Amino acid sequence: MKDYNPGLAAQKNNPEQKIIRDARNMEYDRQFKKTSEQRLNQEYPNPTGIFDAEVQGIARAIVEKASDLTNEKKKGDIGNAEYAAQMANIQQMVGNLKSFKANINTNIRAYNEALKNGVLSYGMDQNDEAVLIGLNKGEINLDLDENNRVKLTGKANNPVTGEFDVNIYDAINIPGPVTKIAPINLLLDPIAKSLGLDGNGQPQVKIDEFGRKILDTGDISEHKQDIIEFSQDALDEVGPRGIRSYLGDHMNLSNQEIKNLMEHLNFNDGDHEWENAGQAKVFQSLNDYIGNKYQRQRRPHPDTLAAQVSNQASQIAAGKQVQLASDDVTQPMPGGGTLQTDAMVMNDPSAGVQEMGVMQELVPSPAMSPLRKTKKSNKALELIKKYSA
Repeated sequence: MKDYNPGLAAQKNNPEQKIIRDARNMEYDRQFKKTSEQRLNQEYPNPTGIFDAEVQGIARAIVEKASDLTNEKKKGDIGNAEYAAQMANIQQMVGNLKSFKANINTNIRAYNEALKNGVLSYGMDQNDEAVLIGLNKGEINLDLDENNRVKLTGKANNPVTGEFDVNIYDAINIPGPVTKIAPINLLLDPIAKSLGLDGNGQPQVKIDEFGRKILDTGDISEHKQDIIEFSQDALDEVGPRGIRSYLGDHMNLSNQEIKNLMEHLNFNDGDHEWENAGQAKVFQSLNDYIGNKYQRQRRPHPDTLAAQVSNQASQIAAGKQVQLASDDVTQPMPGGGTLQTDAMVMNDPSAGVQEMGVMQELVPSPAMSPLRKTKKSNKALELIKKYSA
């Protein structure tokens, strides 16, 4: 997904999502668009009331079993060992009932709130959503099976595939809502812009193919490790529900595609190991988007620019038949002292004018010294005279 537009993603171009939206609208109307007459003449109590009644019924059944067990022991119909085992089972049933009540109430409230606010994700498994709607309607109930285990039973309706049986024994398997994650460009654009920058927000210092210092954020291939680390952190942060939302709300995949990806565990994409194929799919999308958004920044380093300016100055001076000394800016004179060279004068012409008298005193005349003047000292003196005239 190299090009991402949150407005277009929100249009939901997956035909299946219209079916899901229609089913949610019906549940929304049933819950929140009741007339005053419907509120006064309710055919069923609210979802919490229905479930609380179910819990109370199961609790009474458990109490009755405990009472029957105690009476059997008193009559001598069962021994101490069997009594202890049966009572342990009852204690477990009580614990399960508490867990069911807590999880179901929490998840129903969260689902209804998300439904009311319009933030349910199209990545939510429709079997899971059907269970929550069934609980809302009182069509899924708490029961005790033949082994006296608490379970959730009934029938639910997947808007895409139809009716199915519900048998849930473990409270942790009570489904919860999946809500939409924010548009990904809000998160990814800053990441794409920060790649290759130092702590001051500037491109990092590198050496180019000519050995010159440059400021360069580098090719996108140089940031593979940064992108994978960011993506792994992001996937861990949003968790499985966030991944489902990304696949459904931003990539517009069908419910079955999402199910297949999330249930394909321990997936290897050839470079990395992922918890499931859904993670790998999202990572590839993040990687494509960041790579498409990334814009390489490359420009000369200030030191390189300074050297270029110096070279240009030398070329201009050479064009005017002026030779600039590059390194040896002073040279010794007979009898001590130093001579300012053309480079020093060219770098600060005013200094050459101000010190001309001193320079002339330091430069010996032919009559004063048997030593022959060097070519560099002659040129220096000529430059002084030329630019001070």
